[in-house]
Amino acid sequence: MPRAIAVPVRRVIVRRWQRGQTAAEIAAALQLVPRSVRHLLRHAAADPDLAPAYARCGRHRPAAEQAVYEHALDVRRQHPTWGAGLIRVFLRDRFAAPRVPSERTLQRWFHAAGLGPAPAGRQPHAQRTWADRPHEVWQIDAVEELTLKGGQRASWLRITDEFTGAILDTKVFPIGCWAYVGGPAVQAELRKALGKWGRPQRVRVDNGTPWGATGGLPTALALWLCGLGVAVVCNHPRRPRENAIVERTQGVSQQWAEPQTCASPRALQRRLDHLDRVQREQYPSIGGRSRCDAYPGLTHSGRPYGRAWERRHRSLPQALAAVAEYAARRRVDQSGRVWLYDVGYAVGKAHVGEDIYATLDAETEDWVFQDADGRELRRQPARTLTAENICRLQVGRTAGH
Repeated sequence: MPRAIAVPVRRVIVRRWQRGQTAAEIAAALQLVPRSVRHLLRHAAADPDLAPAYARCGRHRPAAEQAVYEHALDVRRQHPTWGAGLIRVFLRDRFAAPRVPSERTLQRWFHAAGLGPAPAGRQPHAQRTWADRPHEVWQIDAVEELTLKGGQRASWLRITDEFTGAILDTKVFPIGCWAYVGGPAVQAELRKALGKWGRPQRVRVDNGTPWGATGGLPTALALWLCGLGVAVVCNHPRRPRENAIVERTQGVSQQWAEPQTCASPRALQRRLDHLDRVQREQYPSIGGRSRCDAYPGLTHSGRPYGRAWERRHRSLPQALAAVAEYAARRRVDQSGRVWLYDVGYAVGKAHVGEDIYATLDAETEDWVFQDADGRELRRQPARTLTAENICRLQVGRTAGH
């Protein structure tokens, strides 16, 4: 049986839901099973007590159903080659119709009792809300290990408007492995795009670097964007269809730009700059018109950005509120510490070897350390989460995290 969702994580789920996030978005951000999140939210609406109800765990069948259950298993044991459909026919002869379960339920009973595998059920379709105007959502993605004419490797960063499908920006890097590009280089290109197009409402990204992989906490790059009033939405791992618009433009650009014919990353950049303008301003994609002609709002989002604007308007509370939407599980090391953003925080040697949960109190700017039942163990100031550190992408000891 899977581990119960810890109380600190449950509290984060409810806070996110109260702020208007859907169960699917919460599950993607916290890397949880969507069904578990939906189940918890249904119970939280009726019962504010978020503690796991271990006494209610397990299935408790009424006596009438228990009799059907036991007889069905007996028949299966006596006739192991009979399928659930045939056994259901005989059950209907013995029991009243309302008491006889469906064929699929019988299959699950047999599977749970070790009397035969049950076919895999269908996964529910996640409800997905797409952008309905230009610059509401930008989809961001990278392509790596591109081989140029002379054998040099390159990668590029792509920003595409979700509503119009227009390519807003492509930046080529003379590095084949995207993981080595680093957060500061991505930040510099994002600043360029924000200055030209204005700030979007949200950006949609995958869980790779430099967006993810920080042990259950948002990266400094994500915090920087949140401080600018741009929400960061992470897709589920290995779900490229959730970024389908930018993924489509990636494939088209590789066909149009033909990187293998470019002599250098600079030549590829010039070619992509030209082709991006063609895709955006000339290609007849919307009823014979270009995307720019069909959607005048594509010119600018109406939400300003510049370095001077950033210095005046960047918001540390918004960035900290983003951290507060996570509960990071950590194991206390032999010195009684846990590590957050590469910084050690003392929890106490009494908890060595225990799994605890770290959440941020955005009002006091403290890390709050709790056990799985939500009992507070200790508080420590989040000393590295400052506006300057976030702007420099140095919220820990490792630059660029």
